Amino acid sequence: MSHQQDNKPPLSRPVKVVYVALALICVLIGIAGLLLPVIPGLLFLVAALYLIGKVSVRVKTWSESRPMLVSLHARLHKLEQVSLGERLKLVGLTVAALALGLITRSARLARGVMSRVPRSFRNTPRS
Repeated sequence: MSHQQDNKPPLSRPVKVVYVALALICVLIGIAGLLLPVIPGLLFLVAALYLIGKVSVRVKTWSESRPMLVSLHARLHKLEQVSLGERLKLVGLTVAALALGLITRSARLARGVMSRVPRSFRNTPRS
């Protein structure tokens, strides 16, 4: 699973730029997620680490040497062997699951806010 075992050709410059741009977007969302409880910030920061690891051998080696990330790297290595169509299905299902979680959290938050609003404000007739 080490970068020396990969027999892939080096990435072209445009592909590297795309990976870095996606990583920066993930970092920004990840930082926002650390501040906002609705967004899973840690997930986006790990995604950014993975994307930068595709471009930088140093980052990939560093992240592979972290015991906490070993199982994650094993899963990602297995995912690389899956067809593009299956990956897109997985991404779609993941996005759907995240959206559903966001809707669920938003509904709970709205219920919590509504439970604090006095009853007299909730049932007022509209004019």
